[in-house]
Amino acid sequence: MAHRPDQLLDHEADGIREFDNQLPRWWLYGFYFTILFAAAYLVNYHVLPTPLVGKKGMIAEYEAELEAAAATAAARPAPAAPVALAAATDEATLRRGEAIFNSQTSLCSSCHRPDLGGLVGPNLTDDYWLHGCSVSDIVSSIRTGYPTMGMLPYGSNTPLSDDELLAVASYILSKRGSNPENPKPRDPERDVLCN
Repeated sequence: MAHRPDQLLDHEADGIREFDNQLPRWWLYGFYFTILFAAAYLVNYHVLPTPLVGKKGMIAEYEAELEAAAATAAARPAPAAPVALAAATDEATLRRGEAIFNSQTSLCSSCHRPDLGGLVGPNLTDDYWLHGCSVSDIVSSIRTGYPTMGMLPYGSNTPLSDDELLAVASYILSKRGSNPENPKPRDPERDVLCN
């Protein structure tokens, strides 16, 4: 590349004329280096089955990660058989369940009403339920929630212990058939009769 002198261009914008300066060599060499690096990177990581640096290709890495995940999943112990839960009937547990149900941190009563007659959430005192009415079903519903329907896990994302979950589920079951005033009507398309 022969060095040529700076030239004043005929171009003018707002009374400003500019020189046609040559770019510095260090800048040009850096620019050419980035072009070469990008081409080598593209070929090395997206075209060649095994990159030049000795690592596995992207597809091989992906397959290795899938195998490792499958091995990890296979190494996990099988989940224990579900334990059949029984509703508590003692007064202390039911009072504890009521306190949790009506507390400001659980938000249960804000959707199901303090008398469990249903407001935004369904009525919990009748025999028609959406997700099952056994103790295990209720504990599972409280634990996982139904975010798409507006119910967060544990009612407010504040985890409860197993004893607290059982207390709330027992309290809910103890109110079944209590017939509060103006309960939320059942939805015949969704609600299922519990036995």
